Amino acid sequence: MREKRFVERNQKNWIKFEKASQNNSTVNPEEFNDLFSQITEDLSYSRTHYQKRSIRVYLNALAQKIYIKLHQRRGGAFQKLFEFWSHDLPLALYQTKRELNISLIFFLLSMAIGVLSSIHEPNFAAIILGDEYIEMTEENIANGDPMGVYKSAGEFEMFFQITVNNILVAFRTFVLGAFFGVGTLIIMLYNGIMVGTFQYFFIERELFQESFLAIWMHGALEISSIVIAGAAGLTMGRGLLFPGTLPRKQAFILGARRAIKIMVGLVPIFIAAGFIESFFTRLTEMPNAIRGIFIFACFAFIGTYFWLYPWLKFKGKSKQDLDKDDLILDGQKIPSLSGLRKTTEIFNSTFILFRIGLVKFTGIAAIGAILFSVILFSIFRSEIVELVTFSTSNPLSLFQFHDYGFLPVAFFLNTGLETLITLFSFYYLSKSYSHLNIKLSWRAVLKVLLIVTIFELSFLADAVIVSLSGLIALPFLVFWLVVSLIEELSLPDAFGSMLALLNGTKRYIFLTYLSFAALSFLILILLSSPFTWFYIEVLQWNIDSQNETKETVAIICLTIIDHFGLALMIPLLIVSQFFEYFSAREAKYATSLVERVKSIGVKRVAYGMEQE
Repeated sequence: MREKRFVERNQKNWIKFEKASQNNSTVNPEEFNDLFSQITEDLSYSRTHYQKRSIRVYLNALAQKIYIKLHQRRGGAFQKLFEFWSHDLPLALYQTKRELNISLIFFLLSMAIGVLSSIHEPNFAAIILGDEYIEMTEENIANGDPMGVYKSAGEFEMFFQITVNNILVAFRTFVLGAFFGVGTLIIMLYNGIMVGTFQYFFIERELFQESFLAIWMHGALEISSIVIAGAAGLTMGRGLLFPGTLPRKQAFILGARRAIKIMVGLVPIFIAAGFIESFFTRLTEMPNAIRGIFIFACFAFIGTYFWLYPWLKFKGKSKQDLDKDDLILDGQKIPSLSGLRKTTEIFNSTFILFRIGLVKFTGIAAIGAILFSVILFSIFRSEIVELVTFSTSNPLSLFQFHDYGFLPVAFFLNTGLETLITLFSFYYLSKSYSHLNIKLSWRAVLKVLLIVTIFELSFLADAVIVSLSGLIALPFLVFWLVVSLIEELSLPDAFGSMLALLNGTKRYIFLTYLSFAALSFLILILLSSPFTWFYIEVLQWNIDSQNETKETVAIICLTIIDHFGLALMIPLLIVSQFFEYFSAREAKYATSLVERVKSIGVKRVAYGMEQE
């Protein structure tokens, strides 16, 4: 076919393609996919017959635009958010309805234990709530303000402290489900007994109405969320105890994925509960009718959205249809580097690759954590007991080792540990994807050391804003390093290449980072669980020595455990930004499209279909 005739025949479609590739285009997604198929056919033809003509260049550029546009149409941020709240979260809740009901019943029984124990044991409230709290509340009652505890601090200070504490309690309740659900039940038992004891404390003093209207102003959301977090923990534990027809590992992963969706959905509920407790619960002079209606509305919202709505939306649907999005790919197959990936796909690919190399990653993490702790102990020896502190179930104790005004030598130890783990992560990637030819030369070591040092310098300033800036910049620092090592560029050149890749490709690398930051936080909670402290105490019991030696051994063990968690986080971040890099390249240069067109051209010429 002559070039002029080829252009005349397809010109109308190309004009349509150009309009469809504009940012304000409203072409139907299915139609858009058809347009992409047609344009690749025309491009394949032009590559065969008009290789040195401008029409081939024109069609190549147009196909690349449509390819990127097609993948961008997989859903914007608002659409993804809407789908999560209207479909993904309700589906996860429906799939865990049994655990939700068990969690609710167990919590109510725990509250009943608290009430009955308070009735039969007058000092039970002091045991559970503490003597100091009881004395303060008794004093408030004597002063005519029984709910004065909710006015003991400023609104914004209370909001921050309460919200963080509630989120920590909920995530701890969830994460301890990894211990076959036992940890979740223990925390729910304690919290249920505490709520029942607290409520009966006021009932016993004939203050039920006032206490109910104050406590449950925020408690309707807060306590309900803890119950739902308990259901998330039980869901994860069920995968270990009752895997059904799935392998135990896959059943656990499936339960964890559903549970994480539930926990993400609970975060705004806890923020709302903290806001209510800090700003509105203290308004005890508010009319009782308004407070009662507000409490009823909160319970109605929780019951409707978390129980009723999922049941109405998904009842009658077969289990096969509901579970089709939860199929788990073979974890032993290394993910491909081609194609664009959404944030959830980046998460899945990273988790698969991390799971394949889990033994190696845990091994190097253990070595790094032990080296850190041994060197730290050899420098400070017995003084380490006085320098560092740990408290049970506190996942934030790791940050004391980044207080360089307190432990200046930790700057060099942290830099060394993070450099070691980072280099190993790139070594693992080079072995997994040998065709990339990632070279870990002395130049690469210097690059890694420089990037790690830049990050650690943000903590050296000993200013919250500067440290927070370092944490915010972390995903971009890692992406910069990935670009430099893969493309074999100097850091200044790699910085320009990184900006070029991120410009206009709509890669949300910070969103990916937040996903893995949340996962890392869960790992820290798991490692700082009461079970860890129990094992440390058992270790101390079996040491026949002075208390000072026992305490030193416990501190060293806890330091190793904390830094083991840190060392596990680093590969997750690096691998996720590794996949982000290739997705950004795909969005920028449409490399898969080029390969697809080449393969189409070869096949069509081979079969002789281009001949007139």
